[in-house]
Amino acid sequence: MCCNRIIVLFFLLCFPIAPAWAGDLEDLETSFEDILERLNAKDLKGFLTGWHPHAVLMVHDYVFPVDRADAGEEIWAQIFDDFFVATQRIRLTPIDVEFRVVENTGIVWGGIQTLTELKDGTRKVVNLRLTATFVKTGGRWLLLSWQSAVPPERNPRPF
Repeated sequence: MCCNRIIVLFFLLCFPIAPAWAGDLEDLETSFEDILERLNAKDLKGFLTGWHPHAVLMVHDYVFPVDRADAGEEIWAQIFDDFFVATQRIRLTPIDVEFRVVENTGIVWGGIQTLTELKDGTRKVVNLRLTATFVKTGGRWLLLSWQSAVPPERNPRPF
């Protein structure tokens, strides 16, 4: 009996079992990537299926946050149209993005690069900081909050 416990302990120490949230972490990453793919494809309906009904959007070129629950779908459609009105193509690419799961909350942070090709042929690249919060609802990760901002040119570190 004692030998069996030692063998089990040995295997648990040498070959740890993946934590229970490992699958959640993969699902969170997939949900984040899906939202970006749908945005890059200019698919508003598909894009919004990944957002929680009470989501809040705070982006670098809007002065005020947009609350999905208060704004309604028409406002989101207008924001989406404004975003793409002069755009031939857009590509959001995550850069050094990290993922963390705490119970039913998923946090995504890092950088994101926005490459925009305007209809007049000009190209614009903007590097942004990103923080996104997801909540697991009905077995799915839904985006609850998205904040992107242009980092300052100089970011002094405190001494």
